[in-house]
Amino acid sequence: MPVITISKEFASGGLEIAKRLAQKLNYDYLDKDIVKQVADHTKVSQQEVLEFEEEGHINVKAYLSRVIDLDIFKKTSKDDEVREIETTYDERDKIPYSFDTQGWIDSDIYRSMICKVISELGQRPNVMIAGRGGQCILREQSEVINIRIIAAMADRIARLQIENPDLSDAQAQKQIDAMDKKSREYIKFYFKEDWNDPNLYDVIINTSRVSDDKTVEWLAGLCS
Repeated sequence: MPVITISKEFASGGLEIAKRLAQKLNYDYLDKDIVKQVADHTKVSQQEVLEFEEEGHINVKAYLSRVIDLDIFKKTSKDDEVREIETTYDERDKIPYSFDTQGWIDSDIYRSMICKVISELGQRPNVMIAGRGGQCILREQSEVINIRIIAAMADRIARLQIENPDLSDAQAQKQIDAMDKKSREYIKFYFKEDWNDPNLYDVIINTSRVSDDKTVEWLAGLCS
């Protein structure tokens, strides 16, 4: 069966649908597992990767990583500092860039690692990849179905208020807009693509028009 990528508007019901679909198809639903693999590759904590991917594409650290050498901010042991002093610039320049990724993450390292991890996962059978630009990374690969779940704003507000009944309509929409903005900027920053571009997806389902049960049923039939 094909690899599945899932992109979902916040509070569209996409998370629940994706998990139900994965269970129905007996797929591995991969979300935090991707974070773990990136952390393993870069030798940083999972929490640091998680925090970076949530904010790294819009904060100063991501911008600076494109214009200056952020190695100056790395935490090193005294032995590492001694070795750094003993190594000339010319010698350091010959060391592959990947050598310096251990224990450090910036926007370039993150993008490289997320592409590596998702590309590798895309070779496995029965996997569903949640977010993180899977639709961009695997778009040219055969046997991949890129799915997007959307919904009307009024229905998204209503879904969010079920979980957070104290939220006003205005507060709920503000939270939805903020989450959507992060997703748009993530895709634009790392992949130079428009998150809303229908050409990135094979299937787009509007849960304001199709029930969650019917959506799971349709997608299961498509992916079987």
